[in-house]
Amino acid sequence: MTVPVITAAGHPQVARRGAPPADRGAGVAAPKPFRGTVAGLAPWPARIPPPACDPAAFFADPVLNNQTLFTLAAAGYGAAEYGEVASAIDAAHRGGNSYEAYYRAFRSLGQQVSGFGRDAVASRNPAAARGAFLRAASYLAASLYVASGTGHPRRQAASYRAMDRNWALAAGLLEPAAEQVRIRSGRTILPGWLLRPPATAGQFSVRRPTVIFTGGADTQHVGLYVYGAAEAVALGYNALLVDGPGQGSLLYLRGTGLRPDWEKVIIPAVDYLQDRPDVDSRRIALVGWGLGGALAARAAAREHRLAALVLDPGVTDVLATLRLPVPLVDLAGSGHPGEADAAWAAIMPRLPASVRFAVTKAAHPFRQPAFSALVRELVRYSTEAWLPDITAPTLVTQWGSDVAFPGQGRQAEHLLRCPRSLHEFSGAAGQPLPPHRRNQVIFDWLGRVL
Repeated sequence: MTVPVITAAGHPQVARRGAPPADRGAGVAAPKPFRGTVAGLAPWPARIPPPACDPAAFFADPVLNNQTLFTLAAAGYGAAEYGEVASAIDAAHRGGNSYEAYYRAFRSLGQQVSGFGRDAVASRNPAAARGAFLRAASYLAASLYVASGTGHPRRQAASYRAMDRNWALAAGLLEPAAEQVRIRSGRTILPGWLLRPPATAGQFSVRRPTVIFTGGADTQHVGLYVYGAAEAVALGYNALLVDGPGQGSLLYLRGTGLRPDWEKVIIPAVDYLQDRPDVDSRRIALVGWGLGGALAARAAAREHRLAALVLDPGVTDVLATLRLPVPLVDLAGSGHPGEADAAWAAIMPRLPASVRFAVTKAAHPFRQPAFSALVRELVRYSTEAWLPDITAPTLVTQWGSDVAFPGQGRQAEHLLRCPRSLHEFSGAAGQPLPPHRRNQVIFDWLGRVL
């Protein structure tokens, strides 16, 4: 997902789809027999007026709008339906367009669609059940995303459990069923799922290339399914989805925060895969998505058994995404953190509600007690010192409309010393939400490398 950022004016920037062409809907002449007034009806207009609004603007609040677009993007992989999402949008509008209304609308939709899945199970219709549970997980993930902005942040744990329960039901109905895995990293157990192509069911002697998918703090398994895993198994790859500290159940149920040394996640994951008889140990790739682009870069600098790496996008400076005033950052890093905390406490209430939510949401997985501590922690996620140590062939992406990590993909590609490629998305594909084109680019490149 995208990371909301603050502009110098204190307003959020959110990627928007391009406005419709100026002549959309224009130039359509009415059929001649109906041009005149008939039976008291108003004359048929000679030209249909163009739409007056952006068709991608469902909410004025950029946080709610981006999350809605993200949810709708899942439709291409069966994890959403437009009509269902439209009903939740309407419910949120009728509820006042608040975070509470959005949460309730998508939670209710998720519960309803989950019921469809249970009905399909009772009717012995596994395909319909799988689709329903997958969509329910996606809708409940949308309600989870905004739960902390409702005034009841403790809802997050219950929301996560509901979302994860539906994902597990859907994963169990994939063909073949996804395998739930537990990977040990020191004293921590990392939960995850291994998805395999249909042809490998019961054929463990077939060793296949495998892709590890890692996201950021807001990425759930259903999101990784849409943005990579579903495409991977369709093309004959195994796909490993694994949660590290600050993600999934480790964040929402155990309260474990993110850590910059992501090799503590990826090295054990590679160890696990290399021991499996259905994995080609020479063809293991890592894909980092969103903030995962920074985490994957750090991991790949230490894990040299990877055959390929994708940084989507390339990230060099995580702290820069918040667009904080330089003097405030300097103050937080100085020997006077209390002054920085006091200054931020005075600034925060004056920011728009969407920005306050975005900052609070972004800070949550880092589990830092104060603003100054958060700033110092984010500095540790810089990848500039690690990128030159990566040895695996690397694809770096740069989204033309990305306001979270603008230009950082090009910076990351410049710092790499390994074989590398840079793909810049622009135009319609340059928005941060269309999974099909994004997945095509990544797997076309992986196919050449692996």
